[in-house]
Amino acid sequence: MNKFLKLFTPISLILITVGFPAATFSNTVGVNTIFQVKGKVTVKKPQWKKSLPASVGLTLSFDDKLEVAANASVKVYCSNLKQWTVKPGKYIVSSGCPRGNPVIRLLNSNHDTLSSNDTLYTFDPRPAGPTPRPAGQREEVLAKLPYLITPRQTNILTNRPPLRWNAVPGATNYTIKIDGVNWETQTNKTEIVYPGEPPLEAGRRYRVTIEADNGASSRRDDENVGFTVLDEQTKKTVLDAVKAVQQQQLSPEEAGLVLAHLYRGYGLYGDAVEVLEGLVKQNSQVATVYQLLGDTYLKIGLPQLAKKPYEKALKLATNTQNLSVQAEIQAGLGIAYRLLGSKDEAIQWLTKAKGTYNQLGDTSQVQELDETINDILRRE
Repeated sequence: MNKFLKLFTPISLILITVGFPAATFSNTVGVNTIFQVKGKVTVKKPQWKKSLPASVGLTLSFDDKLEVAANASVKVYCSNLKQWTVKPGKYIVSSGCPRGNPVIRLLNSNHDTLSSNDTLYTFDPRPAGPTPRPAGQREEVLAKLPYLITPRQTNILTNRPPLRWNAVPGATNYTIKIDGVNWETQTNKTEIVYPGEPPLEAGRRYRVTIEADNGASSRRDDENVGFTVLDEQTKKTVLDAVKAVQQQQLSPEEAGLVLAHLYRGYGLYGDAVEVLEGLVKQNSQVATVYQLLGDTYLKIGLPQLAKKPYEKALKLATNTQNLSVQAEIQAGLGIAYRLLGSKDEAIQWLTKAKGTYNQLGDTSQVQELDETINDILRRE
């Protein structure tokens, strides 16, 4: 196994999901999201030793349990695009959000893939597929590179994707190349829209490289970053779901969370980033918004961009005493620092995450974090 993947896998759960047990990854898993909480509502996940207060943005698996006190209620947005208003009582989530064939889901790696030459890139909930850069690329080095931000290690819906990259200090012009269509252009900006000619082929992976006029190159970040155009059938499925969501009476924040989960489920990480960044600009106060953005940046190999949203998410989750989200964010920060070559900070955050998971009674995650910390210590 790739050394990076070996390090990454033990705490893979925290990166892409918000509270799903590892055992559920064998099949397509629906993502059900809490939207509104009024009064006393608690959630009990199978891996927790006790129930915890429900919070807006928390995602629920079908086996989770809800308890709604008298005069309280909670609204859950189900993976089938239906809304479930839960009245006082005790429920298992599957009683209100049917398992069925979820539209908003975690990926089933047997069906959702990206091809790159002879390699099959799998957009799995776990960090398989296109691996982010090797550990140790420090922020001060990355800041001087025109690394690709979007579309990076993602599926895309359009044949005219906007490309965005890091601004390099001292650079005034950039040369952008897309391998596979033999296209090249120059600009003095840090974003540009691909003109659609030559046309991009569905199912084919394209590699993007950016060269600054001061000699800095995106190849020093990762020479294999790029994107794949989604096939027409899957594209229609996604766009139909997007239209259905937009026609519902949801707040901008609710619609944004739904769309972010929807896009992530189809490997459309660039679209998810765009939606989540929009919510951040609107000063969202939901921890999950920032957590998902951090998770998505990590997924596409941008740990330096994951830190800030994670830190904001942790502050919001701490204010609401949301232990499960705190644990996931702490572990995410640990991974981000590890990828940036900051061993001490990585161990510090992973140790905090282990302590929080221990409070939850999630012994499986505690054990996996122990293994990951020990693995880091052995390697360095």
